[in-house]
This record gives sequence, structure tokens and C-alpha cells, in this order.
Amino acid sequence: MEQAYCEWSVKRKKTVMTTILKIIAILVVVALCLSTMLFTWFAVLGVAAAGLLIWYWPRFDVMLEYVYCDGQLDFDQIFGGEKRKTALRIEIEDADVIAANDSSKLDGYRHLPVKDFSSGEEGAKVYAIATKLPGSEQKMVILFEPGEKMLDMMYAKCPRTVEK
Repeated sequence: MEQAYCEWSVKRKKTVMTTILKIIAILVVVALCLSTMLFTWFAVLGVAAAGLLIWYWPRFDVMLEYVYCDGQLDFDQIFGGEKRKTALRIEIEDADVIAANDSSKLDGYRHLPVKDFSSGEEGAKVYAIATKLPGSEQKMVILFEPGEKMLDMMYAKCPRTVEK
């Protein structure tokens, strides 16, 4: 039997907060390096801060990837195009509803906490999954931006749950 497999990825929009954090980090490193003129032991702090900034800088660039395989949906984060981290894994058979975020089917789930795996871009076609988290009974709404092929595969697996 053939497996239903599909990948889709979106780039997370850079926010104002991300830009502010980058500027603050650079200013701290520059201030520590310039303060070595006053105290020579600040050079150690400056080098350590610069190394920390170089190590952390790729984490500001986040790509989100959704991997669907036979009813299982993984939400992965890719930092700096190199490091992948699986943030969440769900079974769509456990979902109450999968629909466009502005759908009336989600009205009864608007009070639940939200995990956002969407790009944050205006005009993006955002879908929501109302489901319980694996390993707990807590329900949650998950926002994401699937491709048409992924939606078709999820609909083929659970037609009563998925609204296209």
C-alpha cells in the first residue's frame, strides 16, 4: 500500500521584536568591546558576548516545515537553514476540526490556547486544527499554512474532520 506523504514549508515573518532584539544584542557586544579601554578584563566579556551572538544569530531566521505522513502531522522549526527541531507531532484522527481560521466551524474553539506555526504574513491562507495535545487531555488550537496537496491528503484520510 502506498503512503500518503507531503511536505510544506513557510518562512516566518520577521517581526519588530526580532529586529529590536538584534539591535540590542549588537549594541551590547559593541559596548562591551569598547569598554575594554576602561577595564581590560571586559575584553573577556566582549569576546564571550560576541561568540554568544554569533552562535545565537541563526535562531532569528526561522523556517516552519509541516510534514504529513499517513495521518501524522509534524510541525518542525528550522533555524538558520541548518538546525531542525520538531516542535509538535499530532495525529489528525484525534483532531476535532481542521478548517480555515476564519471558518464558523472553529467558533466553539476560540477560547482555547493557540500555538502559532504560521508565517505571520498578511493574506496568508491560515488553517486551524482544534485538537488535544499528545500525552495530555488539554485541547489547543494550532495555526498553520498547509499546501493544497497536504489538504487533499488530510481530507482523504479524515473527510469529516477536514474542511477544504
